[in-house]
Amino acid sequence: MENYVILEAKPIKDIRGTFYIPAYQRGYRWERTQVKTLLNDLYQCMEANGQKKDYCLQPVVVQKKGVQKKGELKYDLIDGQQRLTTIYILLRYAEQNFETEFSFEYETREKTQAFLENMDPQLAQTNIDFFHIYQAYTTIKDWLEETFPADTDSHLYKLCNYVKEKVKVIWYEVGAEVDPIVLFTRLNVGKIQLTNAELIRALFLSDTPNGMENRRKYEMAIQWDDIEKQLRDDDDAFWAFITRKRAEDYPTRIDLLFDLMCHKQDAEKDPLFTFFKMEEHLKHADRDRVWQEVINAFLQLKEWYKNNVCYHKIGYLIASGSKTMADLLDEARGKRKSEFMKRLDEMIAESITWSTNDKDSYWDLDYHKDYNRICRILLLFNVQSILYNGVQQRFPFNKYNNEEWSIEHIHAQNSEGLKTVDLQLEWLEWHLPSLKAIHRDESDNELVRDVEKAIDDIRQSGRFIRSDFDDIFRRVVNDMSDTTDTDYINTLPNLALLSCGHNTCLSNSTFDVKRNLIIKMDKSGEFIPYCTKMTFLKYYENSSDVQVHFWGQKDREAYLQAIQHVIAPYYDLIKFNA
Repeated sequence: MENYVILEAKPIKDIRGTFYIPAYQRGYRWERTQVKTLLNDLYQCMEANGQKKDYCLQPVVVQKKGVQKKGELKYDLIDGQQRLTTIYILLRYAEQNFETEFSFEYETREKTQAFLENMDPQLAQTNIDFFHIYQAYTTIKDWLEETFPADTDSHLYKLCNYVKEKVKVIWYEVGAEVDPIVLFTRLNVGKIQLTNAELIRALFLSDTPNGMENRRKYEMAIQWDDIEKQLRDDDDAFWAFITRKRAEDYPTRIDLLFDLMCHKQDAEKDPLFTFFKMEEHLKHADRDRVWQEVINAFLQLKEWYKNNVCYHKIGYLIASGSKTMADLLDEARGKRKSEFMKRLDEMIAESITWSTNDKDSYWDLDYHKDYNRICRILLLFNVQSILYNGVQQRFPFNKYNNEEWSIEHIHAQNSEGLKTVDLQLEWLEWHLPSLKAIHRDESDNELVRDVEKAIDDIRQSGRFIRSDFDDIFRRVVNDMSDTTDTDYINTLPNLALLSCGHNTCLSNSTFDVKRNLIIKMDKSGEFIPYCTKMTFLKYYENSSDVQVHFWGQKDREAYLQAIQHVIAPYYDLIKFNA
């Protein structure tokens, strides 16, 4: 075997040949910011010393692969794909004046090679490689037009000429005795840009002493890309079913699958924990068998996602923070489907259980003391209601996970959040129509007059005495309540889930005002949890007993009965501890 290392600063104009991208490497992934940073660096260096100063890129690590029919050299591109591809795209952008002397060949991405040579914008969204390549291409265009709006073409020519003549790469060529996958891993282990999954890809798709059929390597690469694609489908509904974590925090979605398989905890500080775990696993297990474990784990997630019952029960456990998907994959291992479904119900019951000696006191929950338990019960009520009632929809965990949720009082009697004059004015303006609707048969109602006067005073002076507002607030709330008793305010029959994004006035509003605003938000397409919407539509009370403007005793009783009925399958599994 040939044993050598060539290390030199090689100008871009002297780089010739074909660069072969092995299957174990990721595709082109530079973002706009990285492309712009390179362009700015090149331009600043070019201008700093009258185009005389050289600019040196980070190393390009290659291994000679052979000679092609045309006499051109062919190299395995072990490291530097991102930088070299960006330079290639820049020169392709100005191809009428600058021919590139090098090209790329991909072991498992043949279409990427064709797209690089002809960047069709209509194909840019069909493939993740195409997306990033075309994004870099348009970033170059945008940067040139923003930086040189008056004379873009001449500056493009000058920049590309500088790149050809003065920009160099640290050319690091290794001999045939070097294992390219070992070198690739060692070079990239400290880089933030490479994810655990991309390093793991190198473990699976690298050559071994026993060799690996190209066909099998190609199959793995196709399966890998398909998993990545499916984790990005359905408006991230599949992703939200699997985890509460933000998809944006995972540049490569398949990273999540490996995190689950390796039981990576949120508190884990080693950024390469998953890679090292998988590397250790592969040292003691057959690669095909381990890859099949990856496929099986993914197929299990897809099966649960497509099954409507599993989707809602597992989705609840994940969204409520009761379990992680790694926990559930462990629970399912070795169990028959019926056993796992039974265990799911037990885990849901455990999520809403706490110590008590008296079943009758189970529902005596207080907003302040039992906040987290109430959150889980109300989430379960919403999720299970969709499943229980056969509603032709799925609970949208992707929308639920994108919001911060709070427990809202269905009928509020507190003005603590209304601390500014603007909020007080808004609250009064919202409640005036409801007061008029309640007193429509009265030609002259004192409270209506006082609210109208308060609104006029605030509009004219921009001020209002806090004690005067508190007095009107109390009178309005009492007028729009079926009782002056406030014992029920912080109990479960007066609580519902609503997004924290909705403003303070809504939180402090009476039932009728909230009802009108929630209907308006629902019409505009905002996500209102199913049971919250049904609550404000008076769905749970007999139509003969409905009082449109009030949240009365009968409403609260009917609402609590609905919660108890829907949660009954899990309530019956609860084991009360002494």
